[in-house]
Amino acid sequence: MIVKSFVLKRQSLDRIAREIGPDTVAVVRPQRRIEALLREAIRLTLVEKKRSDEEMARFEAYFLEMSEDASYQADVKATVESIATYLREGMYVQTSATAVEDYVMAKCARMCAEAVNARVKARFIDGTEIMLCRSDAKGDQHFDWSASREQISARCNQTPLVISGGYGRLDSGYVVRVGKDGAHLMASLIAEVLKADGIEFHIEDHGIDGIPAMTYDEAAHYCASARAPFSSSAIWPAKNAGIPILVKDIADDSFKGTLISTDSVHRTAVLADKDLALLTVYGTGLLGRVGMSGGIFSCLAAAGVNVRFIAQTSSEYSISFAVKADDAACAEEALRGLFRDNPLLPLDDVVVLDQAVGIVTVFGSRMRNLPGTSAAVYAKLGAAGINIIASAQGGEELSISLVVAEGDTDKAAELLQ
Repeated sequence: MIVKSFVLKRQSLDRIAREIGPDTVAVVRPQRRIEALLREAIRLTLVEKKRSDEEMARFEAYFLEMSEDASYQADVKATVESIATYLREGMYVQTSATAVEDYVMAKCARMCAEAVNARVKARFIDGTEIMLCRSDAKGDQHFDWSASREQISARCNQTPLVISGGYGRLDSGYVVRVGKDGAHLMASLIAEVLKADGIEFHIEDHGIDGIPAMTYDEAAHYCASARAPFSSSAIWPAKNAGIPILVKDIADDSFKGTLISTDSVHRTAVLADKDLALLTVYGTGLLGRVGMSGGIFSCLAAAGVNVRFIAQTSSEYSISFAVKADDAACAEEALRGLFRDNPLLPLDDVVVLDQAVGIVTVFGSRMRNLPGTSAAVYAKLGAAGINIIASAQGGEELSISLVVAEGDTDKAAELLQ
C-alpha cells in the first residue's frame, strides 16, 4: 500500500487519476489559487458586507470544467450554492471569520477530492470524519492523535480510497483546519497506522527546494522555516514508522522528487528567513529567577505571537527571540505589560526591539560530530563584514541559526551555500 497526498490543479487532474492505483490511499486538497479565491469571497461578505457573486461564479466554473458527468455537475452546483448561501447569511450575523473560513475551505477540499473520485471511482471519505480534534478547558484546540488513529484504523483499510484533506472536526462538531497543509499530516498519519510501504507528497513546488534527498531530521529543520512547502509535523508519523516520503512536483514529471528517509546523504543546506524582528529582554529580574522564561513565553503565547528563534546566555542576564515583523509591536507591548504589571520584578528590566533582521540557518547531518563547523561559518561571515547579532545551535548538532541585519541576509546565505 502507498499513501499519496495531492494538490489538485485542473490541469493535473488526469495525472492524479493515473497515480491512484488499486493499492493507493489518496488525500486531496485545493491549490493555493482556488483557496485565495474563496478567501476573497469570505473577506467581501464578512468584512466589506458585499456580495461575492463574481468570485463564486469563478469558483463554480473551476469545478464544472473537471468533469462533464451530469451527476457530478449537479453536485458541484448544489455545493457552491450552499456555500454562497452560508456566506450571504454571514453578512447579517456576528460570526468568527476563522470559523467561516475553516468550514468553507473544508467544503472546497471535499469538492477537490470528489472531482478526483469522479475519475477513479474509488471509496470516498470526508477527512473531517477521521481527523479529530478537541478543545481543552481554556478553549484551545488540539489535534487528537489517539482518536484519529482509531478512526483511520477502522475506516481506511480498504483501497483504493480518496479522502479530502486538511481539515478535521472538534468534539463539538465544528470544522477546524489541521495545521499548515494538514493534508500531508493526514497522509503521513494514515501511512503510519496502516503500515504503508511508502508516502508521496505531490505539491506545487520543486520538491523541497530541488534537493534530491534528506534525512527526516534534516527535512524537519527545513520545514520549520517560513518558506517550507509543508509543516514539519507531517514528517513525524512517517519517521516514527520508518516510512520513506517522496516529495514530488505536481506540475513537473521530470523532477524525481526529494526523498526523505533514514539514509544520511552527508550534506548541508542553507535557509534564509526575512521579515523578522528580534526582541531582547535583559536585566537583573532574569537572574536565578525560576519560571522567568516560562512567564515571558507564556505572555507571548497569550498574545498569539509565535517565536521563531531563541537565544539565552548562561549568565541568565538576557533572552533574545525572533518573531515575525508583523507581530513585533504586539510582542513588545505584551512584554512591557508583563514587567509593568508585576510588582515583584525589579524595575531595571529592559525590552529592546530590532525590527529589521533575518535568520540564516545552516543545517544538515554533515555537521554532526565535525569539529570546526561553527568556526568556519562565523569566519566566512566575519571575512565578508557581516555582523552576527545573535546565534543558536541545537544540541543535536544539525543546525546553526544566525541572526543578521535584514540587508545582509541574502548575502550571508549565498556565502554559506
